[in-house]
Amino acid sequence: MRHSRVYGGLIALIVGSTTVAAGPATGAGANVAVGGGCSPVVTAARPAAGLQQKWAHFGDGADAGEWAGGDGTYSTPLPDGRTAWLFNDTFLGPVGPGRSITPHAPVHNTIVTADGRSDRPTGTILRGTAENPLPIVGPAGTDEPWYWNGDGIVDGGKLYVFEFQQRTAGEGHFGFEWIGTDLASLSLPDLRLRKVTPTYDGHGIQWGVELLRVGGYIYIYGTGAEWPGKQAHVARAGVGHLDGAWEFYTGSGWSPNEADSVSILDEVGSSYGVAEVQGRYVLVTTDSYLGSEIYVHTASTPFGFAGTERVPVYDTPEGQPEFDADADGDIYTYNVAVHPTLSARNNLVVSYNVNSTSIADLYGDISNNRARYLDLRFAPGRPCR
Repeated sequence: MRHSRVYGGLIALIVGSTTVAAGPATGAGANVAVGGGCSPVVTAARPAAGLQQKWAHFGDGADAGEWAGGDGTYSTPLPDGRTAWLFNDTFLGPVGPGRSITPHAPVHNTIVTADGRSDRPTGTILRGTAENPLPIVGPAGTDEPWYWNGDGIVDGGKLYVFEFQQRTAGEGHFGFEWIGTDLASLSLPDLRLRKVTPTYDGHGIQWGVELLRVGGYIYIYGTGAEWPGKQAHVARAGVGHLDGAWEFYTGSGWSPNEADSVSILDEVGSSYGVAEVQGRYVLVTTDSYLGSEIYVHTASTPFGFAGTERVPVYDTPEGQPEFDADADGDIYTYNVAVHPTLSARNNLVVSYNVNSTSIADLYGDISNNRARYLDLRFAPGRPCR
């Protein structure tokens, strides 16, 4: 049974306590061997079937105003034990036969909360009402510019979420462009928006596609786009000062000037993930301009990926090796994220988004716009210290 709570215009839709048993890890992932020496070694990459079932159960049971599907798929642990899942274009229920939904404009950014012990999604958070849903940040419906979520992190008693400002640029499925980045702060534990402020965005780098806390720093990863590919960059802020001044990696040290930032890895996706595994750092990415392959790089520091080996670990069965952006109804995969909160010492949970160039594919079966989850298994070993 579901019910909703409204806090001054912010609607939180709560799901009952039905659980879904985790199934075995099955699917198209092949056994692989990544790295050598002290590097973490990936021994298998397989669908995380149990987690996938939980999200399917949650989305298939969506009522009006509740999450049925969407992309983005960043996860952030909260101090009370919950996980906040940050989604971008979100389609809402009710969900009908064949996982169909009534055609409607998506809500550009939402949050889904999940139980921290079971990883089970429990409720949808957005502004407005179930009849008139509004994004947590930015304007309603098709108004612009709008915001898509980047990654989020709890710092100084608030949840900070990077917000990528977008506007229409041309026609077609990919007719949009990024025009700036802001930083939203939400209060805890109620996840109400408190403030949106500008942050670094003056040198063509979209900061906030990944956040990683290491020691006294929060590392802020960004994506630059210099043809023919996209490049990873990294900055850092002191813990408790994410909304203050940053330092930018120059290739040999750190500078207070954003213009001094250099690429730490070429040929990354618009979004990619970085996590600590067995005392090393693992970067997971797709190709720069879509494709079906997912790759892993490993490094000894959060910023040491330049020149590291690029190893394919998974070929997404939904993706197209030769994607045609002009095709009507072409299913594609993109934008990986990592989920350390759901992971253990010898495994890393990864997600990737699924979408279609035809909106009819999503209205007819909203599972075509739900993330897929993978379990990267690493060989047991001592930390590389």
